[in-house]
Order: sequence, then structure tokens, then C-alpha cells
Amino acid sequence: MKQPNWKPAFYLSTTVFVLGGFTYWLQFAHKPKKEREDEFAKKPLAFRAESEQIAAFRVKSGSGVIEGKCESLAQKTCKIGSTAEWSLTYPEKLKGDAARIRDYLNSASGMTSAETLDLSEETPEKRSKLIDEYGLGDSKRTSMNAAFIELTLESGKKVAAWFGETHPIGDKVFVGSAENGVLNTKTIHLVANFYKNSLFGKNLTHFRDKTLFNFDRANVVEFKIKTARETLSLKRVNGLWEINGMEADHDRVETVLSAVAQAEAKDFVDDSALKGTRNELGFEAKLKDGSGTTFTLSSKSTGKKPDEKKSLFLRSPSLKSPVEMDSGFQVSVDKTVNHLRRNLLILGSQKVTITRLKLEGKAYSPAVEFALEGKSWVAKASGAKTGDAKMDPAKTAELLEQLSSAHSPEIVVPAPKAADDSVVLTLGTKEKADLYRYRLYEVKEKAYARDLQSPRNEAFLLNDSLKKVFPFRPDSWKMGK
Repeated sequence: MKQPNWKPAFYLSTTVFVLGGFTYWLQFAHKPKKEREDEFAKKPLAFRAESEQIAAFRVKSGSGVIEGKCESLAQKTCKIGSTAEWSLTYPEKLKGDAARIRDYLNSASGMTSAETLDLSEETPEKRSKLIDEYGLGDSKRTSMNAAFIELTLESGKKVAAWFGETHPIGDKVFVGSAENGVLNTKTIHLVANFYKNSLFGKNLTHFRDKTLFNFDRANVVEFKIKTARETLSLKRVNGLWEINGMEADHDRVETVLSAVAQAEAKDFVDDSALKGTRNELGFEAKLKDGSGTTFTLSSKSTGKKPDEKKSLFLRSPSLKSPVEMDSGFQVSVDKTVNHLRRNLLILGSQKVTITRLKLEGKAYSPAVEFALEGKSWVAKASGAKTGDAKMDPAKTAELLEQLSSAHSPEIVVPAPKAADDSVVLTLGTKEKADLYRYRLYEVKEKAYARDLQSPRNEAFLLNDSLKKVFPFRPDSWKMGK
């Protein structure tokens, strides 16, 4: 029997396989590149954002034209996503808000069309008619209400996106792309209205630098806050803050200074905006170099009832004109003496240095003293009922944590009279055994701590977290062998 000749079939199948592989390669090997090109074609502002720097931008809407220039091209920070140094060149020469301009350009460059309209096969006459209907004709683009954003790249090339009419169906707007001033009439983008609202609802204040003061709060040596209620005088003494001659809460004082140092204007106004305002607060700070920062806050009711709704204004000799502020700024700086004075029972930095603890009182007679040895708090044998008893280190750690973090909600003046069963708590270090000394007591279900090292007749009201951890009774302190 004659053997079949398989060679032709083998050659044919091999050829089909090779052709199939080649077809697959043509179709899929370049797919990522094709997808990138397709994505690029959907962007009205078509440029290589990952590699090209933006030298300038121009925004035009019904409210006018705003232009900005990147001042850090040499540092290569003018790319999308980078925070560059910007200046505004029109309508005024001002320092730009770097973060907001960065975010604005990120949004503009990321704008992608939901779909595109291909007009390449239309006749020139039909194409021109459609462009006019879309609100992108020459007459519409030169009108006062025209809206566009134009980017000038480092190479000198200009790309722009013009916004026309809203699409009759769907929440979209017609957008035309332009390169070097020439509109692309063959491809029109349909872009979500979101982009139009976000890109053209900005005024000059949005783009300009709104920082009001330029100082390092670490250089402040003293400052005053004056309100209708009281005057707060704060000084830095040996690195620590004092308020009206009393120890201040360092973190809270620094928070106030931080709010001032980082203050930003909500809007820039003229003197006429201050008509009908009332004074709220005065601030004056002195720096190490002898310079200072001064401002006043005033408010004006904009509601039917006083304080129903008010506008807040700041005036400073260092500013050319008044500025409007967010109401949160007043909240940040309008403080009382009791808020800024120390109302923590120990400083946060000292909770890790305390190695001595002593308890005295009716429930602790004779006194019980503990010392930190290694990781354990051990009772000193002399005079201690507990002999060599050990204190639960977790309990002590919780006490020190609450003492250094839980603020007293109120400083009560005069101090409520202490009961006979009060407890005296002394905290110290190896070098200073009585760094802190407090009398702890309860009156009508409220707990208090009176500083025995202070001459003032006052007591710290203890919040629930402090009341819970304080050793009012030996059984609550969990002492034992």
C-alpha cells in the first residue's frame, strides 16, 4: 500500500501557524502603544505630560483672563504633578499659589473626552456649519463669554481647549482642540460638564498666593492677644512658654502661632469692606531679630440677627489692603488664658523621665513609695506596708500617659475644699524627687487635683479618664505581693 505524502499538509499547517502568529503579533504586540495613542487622542489638551514642561498657562472665561508663568523651568519642576514656582502675569503681577496651580493644571491635563466626533469626511461647508452649532466658530470664540485654557510648553508650542455649547442630550459640552492658535475642525470632543465647572469657576484669588505672614514661629519670643474679655501676654522663658506669669501649655501655644504663621486669605478686599465692622481681636508678636507681626480682626454680620452669619476681616500694616478670612481662623487664635495655660498635670516630655512615685494620706499611712527598677515599679521597703510588693507596670504606664495627655476640662477657682480622705501624689526623678506634687480628692462625685507647689487657690477638674486611673484607694491601685 502506498504511503500518504504528509509533507504538503505539514508545510501548509506550518505556513498557517506562522501567518497566524504574525497576525497575532501585528494585532496584539503593538496593542499597548495603540491604546496609549487612543487615550492621547481623547485629550483635548494633547501633549506629553510625562516629559514636557509647562512654561505658562492662560485661562479665559466670562470673568476675564488670568495668565501665569512658571519660574522654575531650569529646576525641571514645571511638569504635571510637580510643585513649581509660579507667578501671575495678568491681570496683576503677583506670586502664584504653587499648590493650587499644580492641582489646576493636573485637572486640566487629565481632562478626557467621553467621545469624539469625526468631521473629517464632511464637506468644508458642512463642517463649518457644525462647528458654529457647537459654539466653536470664530465669532463665538472671540466673544467676551468664550472659555478656554491654553498651555505654552517649554518648546514654545501652544495647546488649547476651547469650550463651546452644552450638548442637547447628556451632561456634556463640545470642546475643540487648538495647536498654535489653529482649531482642529476635524475632531471635536464631548467632555463632561464637570470639567467646565471646575476649570472656569476660579477667580484671581484662587491662583494667587494667599499667605499673609512670612515668619518662623520658632523665632517668636513673645506675643499678645487682646480681646474684649481679657489680654493674654505670652513670653518664652528658658525655652518654655509662660502666659500672664503662669506656665503655659506648649502644644496649644504653638498651635496658635502655627495658625498665624500659615494664615491664608479667603479673599482680597478694599477698605470699603470694613464699613460697619466691629473689632474682635488684636494680635502682636515680637521676633528674635526685633521685627514683629501685628494684625487686627473685625467682623460684620451678614444675617438678620447679630452673629447669625458674619464675615471676618484681617488688617495688618504688612498688607496693602484688608483681606477676608475664613471663620475658622478666629477659632484658631481667639483663646482664653485658661485654654493656653498648662492644664496637663505633667509635661509630655517628662512622662518617660519620672522614676519616683509617692502616695500619702489616710488610705496610705504610712506613705508608700515606689521606684522604677528596670521595667518594674518596686515598693521601697522602708515604711511601706507592702514590703517588697510590686506595682502593676501597666497601671503606672496608664497613669503617666493620662497625666501627660488628658487636659483638665476646667480650672476651678477657688479650689473646692479637700476632704479628709484626700491622697497626695508626688512624682519625681532620681535627681528631683518632688517634681510634681498634687492633692487628689473628690467632692460631690467630681474629682480634683490641686497643685501643692502653686500658691494659687485653684484646682484642676479631672475628666473621667484621669479620675479612673488615679489611686484614690489602695484597692483601686492594685497593690499586692
